[in-house]
Amino acid sequence: MNIARITVTNSGSSPYKLEGRTAKNLYKGPSGELKDKIDKMYAEINRQNKSFADPKEHIRRKYFDKTYAHYRVLDGKYLSADRMNAYQNEMDVLDGGNPIFYSVEDYKYYGNEVPRIHGEIESYRSRIHDRLNMDFQVSKLFKENGIYIPNDVPLIFRSDLYTQRISVLGNIDDALKQDIENILNQDQNSFVLSLHMVQSSSGISLSQQYDPEKSRLWNLADKIFKYTGLDMRDLEARDGSFFTKDGEDILVKISEGVKEATKGNTKKEQRDVLGLLGLDIKYFSKKGILKENDFIDIGFQNGHLMDMHQKYKYGVGQNDWIHDMAREKGVDDYELSKDGIKLIDKGKSFFVDSKKVHAYQNTYQQNENLPQKFDVKKALDDFFSKNLFDIPIGTNLNILYEKIPNQLFVYGIQNSVISEMVNTSINKDKGLLNLFSQLSTMNFSVKI
Repeated sequence: MNIARITVTNSGSSPYKLEGRTAKNLYKGPSGELKDKIDKMYAEINRQNKSFADPKEHIRRKYFDKTYAHYRVLDGKYLSADRMNAYQNEMDVLDGGNPIFYSVEDYKYYGNEVPRIHGEIESYRSRIHDRLNMDFQVSKLFKENGIYIPNDVPLIFRSDLYTQRISVLGNIDDALKQDIENILNQDQNSFVLSLHMVQSSSGISLSQQYDPEKSRLWNLADKIFKYTGLDMRDLEARDGSFFTKDGEDILVKISEGVKEATKGNTKKEQRDVLGLLGLDIKYFSKKGILKENDFIDIGFQNGHLMDMHQKYKYGVGQNDWIHDMAREKGVDDYELSKDGIKLIDKGKSFFVDSKKVHAYQNTYQQNENLPQKFDVKKALDDFFSKNLFDIPIGTNLNILYEKIPNQLFVYGIQNSVISEMVNTSINKDKGLLNLFSQLSTMNFSVKI
């Protein structure tokens, strides 16, 4: 049963091949659209930051200096995740990069409307999107190779678990059936279609024909076939491994192929890959492999692939449940196409307490504590004037006060010895500690 995936000789055939999921046709969805909006938001913030003489100093003070006119209150916490993420995003964009932390709350805090995003629904939508793309690709493949399947004739494409070779079942004449099989098994078409079938059947789909163990076997059989051209069913299971008819250990036989495929990786990474394959080989050598039900099926009718034997189906005419689920969960409902999404029905917006949003948007305002804050600033200046520590000019120090255990923490000094001296000395200054204790958890920045 050593059946290889080979190129079918056909001088008149189209060069078009199935691609499956690629970087060009990935599902974007509301989370992808939100990412684009956040990128634009930070681009505008970056433009504003660059209008200051020292953009980095402006960003630093905006997030860590409560006496600064442009200080952002955010959630009121000095070292919260929201604050640190927003600060890091602005710094990264200033340095020519992109935001690292994409947060729904972050976008909402700036007063923007944000849709609620439901992770499970997005996973289902991604699979429906992939199906629409695969429908397009399969139909194009057939059309460019002169294959025309009668309307309303249901077919089944069956993928062999061990070779990914596609066979066609259905009430059509043998010549047409052979033409379909030839083109689906040409080049990498059978693997791309088989992979789509596996992805459509796995995990959240709740498939009756594909489970985690079958997935594990599919992956191992694919590696053996890919690197040796051998059908796993032709191998002998013994001594914790599989052997060819010539007595070769299959792990040894595929190791060169694995090393070639991972030659850009480190030796350790290559050993790890072979180690995982070795575990699977040992497992199935003892447990045995499937000799029946060793395939995955997907239907095909009127130009559309149709899921079989699973709770959640993604084919055209099978996926109306996704709209019911969106309404049930209160999220935006979309019409899906291979090219994107179109809003059908608006769900509930992502909620953030209005007071929190208002606080985030407002800059520091003067209040009754202002003179006391300046007292602390003056006291800090006096402290560093009296204590001539060997700290480089221009060093930015962050000073944090914690009510329990009534202690000040000074951050930003690179030299650990000097840092320890500063922290020890500042906590002996009872006047400073008393001022900070009156303001509870106030924080200050000092530039030496």
